[in-house]
Amino acid sequence: MSRFLFHPNHIHLSAALSGLVLLGILSPAIAQNDTPDWTACAKIDADVERLACFDRLASVGPKAIEDDAATEEEWRQPTGDEPTPDPFAEAQAEQDSITPQTEKSEPVALKRRLESEQSGERNPFVMRGYKPNYIMPATYTPTDLSRDVYDFDPQHAETKFQLSFQFDWFEDPFGPNTALYFAYSQLSLWQTYNTEFLGAEGDASSPFRETNYEPEAGLTLDTDYSLAGLTFKRARFSLIHTSNGQGGERSRSWNRLVASTAFGRGNFAGRLRGWYRLPEANEDENPDITDYMGYGDLMLAYKWNEQTIAATLRNNLDFDNNKGAIQVDYTFPLSKRVKGYVQYFNGYGESLIDYNRSISRIGMGIALTDWL
Repeated sequence: MSRFLFHPNHIHLSAALSGLVLLGILSPAIAQNDTPDWTACAKIDADVERLACFDRLASVGPKAIEDDAATEEEWRQPTGDEPTPDPFAEAQAEQDSITPQTEKSEPVALKRRLESEQSGERNPFVMRGYKPNYIMPATYTPTDLSRDVYDFDPQHAETKFQLSFQFDWFEDPFGPNTALYFAYSQLSLWQTYNTEFLGAEGDASSPFRETNYEPEAGLTLDTDYSLAGLTFKRARFSLIHTSNGQGGERSRSWNRLVASTAFGRGNFAGRLRGWYRLPEANEDENPDITDYMGYGDLMLAYKWNEQTIAATLRNNLDFDNNKGAIQVDYTFPLSKRVKGYVQYFNGYGESLIDYNRSISRIGMGIALTDWL
């Protein structure tokens, strides 16, 4: 473009272009004489355009004006060789630049979860979440929770919370992408409102009805294997012990060898586990627990707009005496660190003390971490 477009005395680009077009119309008269025709500029009424005309004539002469006018005209008129812009194609190209095609089939949600775990592993002041960490002050079950082993009368409303974390204590023991890990989970059912102060009968004093302690250790193998449109990102082989820490008739525990795999596609992720119960060395406190808890479970989760919905399904696969359970978790953002949390459970094995009793429960509270 001509230099006058960037002259410090010129204020508006549109006004300068207008003056340039006008000079292009007058250029035949100017071209007949090498001496600049100042009268052509004097006829311009607008101050900015007239100043632009005089400045241009004084600096480069009439020939440059003719060349610039021709150039400007060429710029304004399409050559015919260029395709007509497609706004829809441009919008799609912009979207593709944000979300590449290859990412649409990748396990985006699961990949981000695993990358977050790795980032936390490098920070000694960060505890890596494992299962969802939540507290639900308000839960309700219509099921009668009474048992002969209790020395109190359980209420239908209670608090439920879970703490769960993990860490790698030895990296690359069998080559790259392997780790020996340890995890711990604790699930508690607390009779928060079972007190005389709140009108409860008897001498109950907000007892913990049940707490399950679950340490586990094993081998992690990170993978990148694709099958049936899914990408399998992690496999684990674990030893899991679960106990309620009680004695006598209230004692419950079992040990399992577990194999699991985590897979995903896009915002969808899942985890499939299968287990084998190890025989008890001493007296078996719950010999029929696999009849109710089955031999594995399946967790499916989906994430969108910072919300996560997940369902965990378990079944003994016995068609003659079928037993199972389903738990649905829903989280949504409340703040940068805290999420709203809603949970629904129905079936057997919500806790060890209730492994052989079907319970339905709805609750709500807050969560610090979820499955994704």
